[in-house]
Amino acid sequence: MNKILCIVISFITIAAQAQPGKMRFQLAPSPIVNEAEIKVDWNPVLINLEMPEPDAGADEEIKEAAKHLANQLYGHKPFTPQEKLQRSLNNPVLGKNFYGNPYNYNVPNDNDIAVSNGNMVVSVINSTVRIFDLNLDTAYQAVSLFALSSVLGLPNEHFDPKVLYDPQSDRFILACLNGYTDSTSSIVLGFSQSNDPRQGWVFYSVPGNPYNDTLWTDFPMISITQEHLYLTVNLLKNNETWQNGFVKTVVWQFNKADGYNGQILTTNLYGNFKYNGNYIRNMCPVRNGSELFNGTAYFLSNRNFAVSSDTIFLIKIPDSMNADTAAIEVSLLHSNHRYHIPPGALQTPPRKLETNDARILGAFMQNNLIQFVSNTRDTVNNKAAFYHGIINMQNVIPDIQAFTIRNDTVEYGYPNIAYAGIGIGDNTAIIGINYTAANIFPACGAIMSDGLGNYSDLVTIRKGDNYISVLSGAEQRWGDYSGAQRKYNENGVVWLALTYGGLSKKQNTWIAELSPQPFTSAHYVEAVAHINQLYPVPASSSITCNFTLSNEDYIIVDILDVNGRSILQLYREKAYPGLNTFQCNTSSLSDGTYMLLIRNQKGQILGSKQFIEKK
Repeated sequence: MNKILCIVISFITIAAQAQPGKMRFQLAPSPIVNEAEIKVDWNPVLINLEMPEPDAGADEEIKEAAKHLANQLYGHKPFTPQEKLQRSLNNPVLGKNFYGNPYNYNVPNDNDIAVSNGNMVVSVINSTVRIFDLNLDTAYQAVSLFALSSVLGLPNEHFDPKVLYDPQSDRFILACLNGYTDSTSSIVLGFSQSNDPRQGWVFYSVPGNPYNDTLWTDFPMISITQEHLYLTVNLLKNNETWQNGFVKTVVWQFNKADGYNGQILTTNLYGNFKYNGNYIRNMCPVRNGSELFNGTAYFLSNRNFAVSSDTIFLIKIPDSMNADTAAIEVSLLHSNHRYHIPPGALQTPPRKLETNDARILGAFMQNNLIQFVSNTRDTVNNKAAFYHGIINMQNVIPDIQAFTIRNDTVEYGYPNIAYAGIGIGDNTAIIGINYTAANIFPACGAIMSDGLGNYSDLVTIRKGDNYISVLSGAEQRWGDYSGAQRKYNENGVVWLALTYGGLSKKQNTWIAELSPQPFTSAHYVEAVAHINQLYPVPASSSITCNFTLSNEDYIIVDILDVNGRSILQLYREKAYPGLNTFQCNTSSLSDGTYMLLIRNQKGQILGSKQFIEKK
């Protein structure tokens, strides 16, 4: 790793307001950073118990007033025809699934995921990166965003991470935010220099206050085309509410090749996205389905805080660094089915999980259809649900068919969607979703759609172990988004990063692979369960081990002394197939040599690993 620990990377304004609503910047690259060489990661965390809510903490009075009105309006309404869903599809098949990033004392979780054709997985949460090598069945230790991008010289105020994989260039792109005021706000942007995310990364510091006024950047979303990276963010005033604090949503456009080559990064900033004189907010980039598209970049938005609305905004930007802003199109579309501001989702009473608003959280385009998802309200049972829309782009004026996905037992939150079809004429999508209920701990699952209004049942990916309780009060943060990505070189395979309630009442991340079809035996070979990794070596006050199970089982974890005697039984619970991570505190052990033993209830030894405790 480059030994320069702290360098301030500045940006150069090439043309201030070169065109109306457009500015151009050039950004200097950092030295190359190798994730695998980060051995020391202090990652100091001040436990504030609350990261900024999306858009600076939307005006609670406005939000709560809208939700209160919605509660009054939608108590016991009959189904509309669009709500009579056809549960006619087979359920998606669950493949590899495993524990993701350890809880990092930040709220909310904010999961995202990227998976390469070479079977490398990059998982991000607030505010760590964790890399998995599926070929080696290895989970590497999580690294903080602070340590990974320390060459930029920014303080440890990283939040809202996003990550994606570029199948055309076989590289990864990572983005996160830093700083919560106009004087401290930056966007951290990283490009992997190869297809191995553990090796070289080049980082750029993008100005979070690009107009040099009193605004700062919040809530990023990213997508790519064949040539460019697009990043949407919201610009907010300092210390103001949603009504007065939100100014505009802007779009950054970057030349991908510059980043992959570690060169000066050329970028445009577009800022005048309005309809009827009002700025559009929370623009969601439309990602590709099976292949990257070019010519036009697409974005969606809606009326996030409307009690009820059928409005969808479609924004088109020419996919060129030299595009004229006059060619940008903002269209108002109307859905055949309305969405609504969502209520909080009930977990163990009186606790609720925050669902924020109805903004669009994920979208992709395939076969001239744009499919998208957002939080919404089940107006029959007055519960949290999600909204699935399909925009037909073949028509001169695109039309929208949409559905409220509801469940009589559980409440939904923070869906994301990815293409799971095999090409022309196949519009299958897999939707990852968090769910909860008064008598069901926060869990996560998936639903499959054919893009024609037919759906599978909810498939549970990971059950919750406990309710979530991090903040004071009854309302807890769930996570402002989830991750979903198609595995580009495997037809139908989608990877998800979702949230469930852990035993410690914290938000935990679960990563899963799903497909419309059963996985072939060649794809999955059931190996003997074993411990893949145990660290640190030597141990000092705590240990972490990664182990693999071929089948779901109740496991027992013991610590043995040098003579093979059990000192302590640490764990006796169900474990799930695939890669698992186990952590425990060893500070009560004296210096010496010990054995970590994992066995099932029948006494069969599933794995063991020796470790040395040294204070």
